[in-house]
Amino acid sequence: MGRRIVFDESVPNSSLEWAPPLRIIAVVTLFASTLDLMADFLLCGRIAQFLPHFESQIACYAAYGYFVFTGFSVIVYVMEMTDVCLTLKHDTENVFFARLAKSLVLAGEEVPLPGLLYVLYTSEPRLSLANPVYIASWIKLVALTWGIVKFTKLRFFWFCLPLNPKHDTRENIRRCFTFTIYRITMLFVNICHFIAITIVILNILEAGKNRSQVSKTW
Repeated sequence: MGRRIVFDESVPNSSLEWAPPLRIIAVVTLFASTLDLMADFLLCGRIAQFLPHFESQIACYAAYGYFVFTGFSVIVYVMEMTDVCLTLKHDTENVFFARLAKSLVLAGEEVPLPGLLYVLYTSEPRLSLANPVYIASWIKLVALTWGIVKFTKLRFFWFCLPLNPKHDTRENIRRCFTFTIYRITMLFVNICHFIAITIVILNILEAGKNRSQVSKTW
């Protein structure tokens, strides 16, 4: 099930084969997505607990937005899990459906949720939210990092297109810069991916500051 990249056909052992087996990718995706969704729900519960005491109106709006997009993430999660379960059942993957589900996860969940959380936490930097935000952000960072592996496997990661084993390097580079609607969509989704990772890292740094203050008080 791996992908073999041949650097020079005339030289023996001049190739690289990389890609985890399809079932391993499906199982890890199942685990990462479920953990990510659970972290969002637990964080929603923690935010709802302190929402009546928020002093910032911006933080309140961000909290309500976080609740809405968490609800939307459930719908996207069902789509992604449907793809994963069908992959495990038939040992083959519907590439179009997998790309669609993963793209919706990024555009409709992984960018808005960390963004709203950043606005909420910087507007209302409560020490009581430091630990939940810190832990949830680390879980999301792990899920996003695994998403890069998933997109590479689906050949939907623009920055790895030159490594496509189906064509030579020149043809791959030409395809990279032939901006069809498909590749523009791919590039947009990949940019969203890096934006999400950046925001999550900012959330970890912000929550980490207050978290260290909590530990000092103890």
